[in-house]
Order: sequence, then C-alpha cells, then structure tokens
Amino acid sequence: MTGLMRFLILSFVFAAWIFTSAELLAQRSEYWREKPGTWLLNVGLGATRYVGDLNERSDFAHLRLGTALDVAAAFRYSPQLTLRAEAQLYFIRGSQESTHLAYNNLSFRSLNPDVWAGIQWDFWRDDNRNHVIIPYVLAGLGLTYLTPKTIYKGQTVSLAPLHTEGVTYTRLPLIIRYGLGVPIAANERFKWHFEGTYTHVLSDYVDDVSTVYPDRTGMQPLAAALSDRRLELGQTPNAVGAIRGNSNRRDGYVVLSLRLIFVIITPSQRNYRRMFGG
Repeated sequence: MTGLMRFLILSFVFAAWIFTSAELLAQRSEYWREKPGTWLLNVGLGATRYVGDLNERSDFAHLRLGTALDVAAAFRYSPQLTLRAEAQLYFIRGSQESTHLAYNNLSFRSLNPDVWAGIQWDFWRDDNRNHVIIPYVLAGLGLTYLTPKTIYKGQTVSLAPLHTEGVTYTRLPLIIRYGLGVPIAANERFKWHFEGTYTHVLSDYVDDVSTVYPDRTGMQPLAAALSDRRLELGQTPNAVGAIRGNSNRRDGYVVLSLRLIFVIITPSQRNYRRMFGG
C-alpha cells in the first residue's frame, strides 16, 4: 500500500468519525464555549514532513515523516479571537534517494526547536447554534534554530559548521506559520483538537542545500566529501557551479498534530458556559 493510499484511507476514517460524532457533540456543545479572558494550556504531538530541495513534493510513496512535540499557552481575547504562543521541538529528514536526483546522494536529518506567537481566529462565534463544530485558522511569526546533520561512514556529522556550499548562513532564521484546526471532543476541563500547519522558513538552508557546488579544492577533506557525495556511488563529482539546490524556493515543514487543551476554569467561565448552554 502506497503512502498516498494510507493517507487517503486515514483521512476518510477521520472524516467519517467526525460526522458520525456530530450528535454527541451537539449535546455537549456548551463545552466549546470560552469566556473572553479565559486562559488555555495545551500540548500537541504530531507527524512532520519536510519540504525542500532534498524531497519531491508529489512523492507520497516516500514521505520520510518525522515527529513534533509542542507546548502552548493561549488567551481568549474575544468570542472569535484567541492569542497564542508556542514552543516546539520537531524532527525532519530528507534524502535524494529514490528521487530523480538520486545520483547526487545528498541527505540530511535535523532535530530543531522553534518558537512562535500569533492569532487563532474561529470561523464563527461560539454561541452560534447553527454550527456544532467550529474550525479555526491560525497565523503567526517566530524563530527556529537549524541543526542539519547527515550520516557519513556510520557517524552523525553536523553540516552547518562545514560550509558545504562555501558560505556561512544564519542558523536562526525567521519563520511564518499558518494553518487550520478543528475541535473533535471536549469535556468541562479538556478539549481535543486536530490541527495542520505549514511553517515557511525564511532560509533555504534548512537542509544545508541551496545554490551550486562550490570549488572544493580549498576545503577540509570532510567538508569536501559532504559537499559532493557522488564519489560514494562511484560517480564523477559535479563541476564547480553545477546546480546543487533551488535557491528560488525557501524550505519549510508541515505538521499534522493531535492537541490536548486544558481550560483554566474560573467561576465566571463556568457561569458563562451555563448561561449559553441553557
């Protein structure tokens, strides 16, 4: 079964579960309501997919998934607007193996932290009786720290200090995050959300690959070996100036996560729910 088929089947099962649960959610819809001024704490666990020069975006057979864990704090500012700040640790990986550039033999893996702050906007007010489930969009700005590594002769090697393209790049770039979420279950203190986000990194060096192959004659041996890895496949090295990556398109990563939200209940928050819950 291909990765695409697995994704489609899981998406269908998830959608069916959402719609067959609508009656239960309608009976407990007062639990979605949060009084403006409410604080929420949450944690998320999800799957990641890197988007960049070392993968092919339409190759669902080789997703090369990673994992992400994050914690967040949110503040309900108005009936539809929530302010949110988050810290995340995410693992991503990519490889030219099984792609049309497999002969270049480049690969990376990275365990990176990121932080961001922004807004979350509900599609409808929480007292709207016509919508049991209220999806939301989110967007914000932040920072991530890049730690690209690779496996060479059985050892893990950090790539950024080697300057494999002959340049020094920032390892602390800005990020832009945006996404979509939907609540799937709730009780008085806890809520479960399913959320998908894309993080656009304002750097093309998430994977240590961006422009062209440099002149390797002045490099230290390890840097030269990891700048062009065709020799490991018994092939002739690339010429100086040959294309190594696509600098016109920045890197990024997708995260699909399941989130547990803890609602900090106050007497006014409880009364607010009872008032609208009927």
